Amino acid sequence: MPSSRRSPSPEVAALRVAVEGSCKQLRDQVRQQARLIRSGAVGELTEADAGRMAEDITAAARARLDAAAPYDQSLPADPELQATRREAAMLMAVSAREADAELRKAWRARHEEAAGRRWRR
Repeated sequence: MPSSRRSPSPEVAALRVAVEGSCKQLRDQVRQQARLIRSGAVGELTEADAGRMAEDITAAARARLDAAAPYDQSLPADPELQATRREAAMLMAVSAREADAELRKAWRARHEEAAGRRWRR
């Protein structure tokens, strides 16, 4: 039986694809930075540096999302598009919090490991 639900508009579909891509790219970049922090390859960082790094990565992801799916106020008020934009904003906010938490966790792990090495000497 065919679904009575219509397919999303091209704008909604494009926004969903852009959000998924931006969030995936954000997660990948954060994982890579977390590995570098844990390994010590990025040098000495403060916890605040790790937080700023998360903010910078998140800002870049938001900019990519905005570039991929710009907000056009001239379009008629499509409720589905508005709802999808709200969902996108919530997903980006969650991703930003997760990025911050993951980089700070990597920073703490690096410093706990370094403190353990100093203690064993």
